[in-house]
Amino acid sequence: MVWRAAIVALTALLLAACSNAPDTLEQRIAMLEPYISVQMPQDTSEPVPAVLMFSGCGGVISVQHDYAAIANEAGVAALIVDSHAARGIGRMGARLTVCTAARMRGDERAGDVVAALAHARSLPGIDASRLALIGWSHGGWTLLDTLTLAHDGAPPGGMDAMPDNALEGVRSVMLVYPWCGFLSRVHRHALTASPPVHALLAADDMIANPGACADMFTWQSEDGAQIEWQVLDGLTHAFDAPDERFDPRVRHDAEATAFAHDWFAARLRASLQGTAH
Repeated sequence: MVWRAAIVALTALLLAACSNAPDTLEQRIAMLEPYISVQMPQDTSEPVPAVLMFSGCGGVISVQHDYAAIANEAGVAALIVDSHAARGIGRMGARLTVCTAARMRGDERAGDVVAALAHARSLPGIDASRLALIGWSHGGWTLLDTLTLAHDGAPPGGMDAMPDNALEGVRSVMLVYPWCGFLSRVHRHALTASPPVHALLAADDMIANPGACADMFTWQSEDGAQIEWQVLDGLTHAFDAPDERFDPRVRHDAEATAFAHDWFAARLRASLQGTAH
């Protein structure tokens, strides 16, 4: 039976070799850095504030670049974090795995938020004391999970630890039609110590249930969290995405898109005013 024991031992070694040890913060930064697009405003004579952007489950599309241009116009740097490309996930793979929650769930992608923030704070020209976050759909789920993990001091999925200063410099968090389903930690963990949260929900959203978000926001607010949200009538998921027109559940709305852009710019200005400490 020696050969059986040898096979068992060899199998154990192969499984150990194939298993992924948790990332350190430095390893996650190294993985992400090539896939973070940094778009700076014209005037960089002094350090500028920055907003970090996290796309929906399908990956980075024109929406993120549209909002980045608005941030730049407001004198804010925009960092578009492509979590999908960093993992080699294409559009079809994203639809089949990320959008079905089979891969890269919010608590795992939360490590990308923590790593991207650490990277942003290290960049010359960025005022590390004036940072904001925005996430669409799956990106909103990711940001909510990040806030609860930081609140609890718990490591994101696939990382070895949550840095003590994970949210340092973050003054506001913006969510656009976020996914608030049962897998999100935010239904079981508090947001009371988190930066102010602002959200836009779409009343006719068939992908990210606005009622689930509104109910959760209500009790989190009653518990002391700083959350402000609006439910926009007659709008669907991804109403601000002109390149998602092939999904019958999605309807682009130009007027609502302009409203969302103004909402975004106003909250950037309100939260990121001031100078470096």
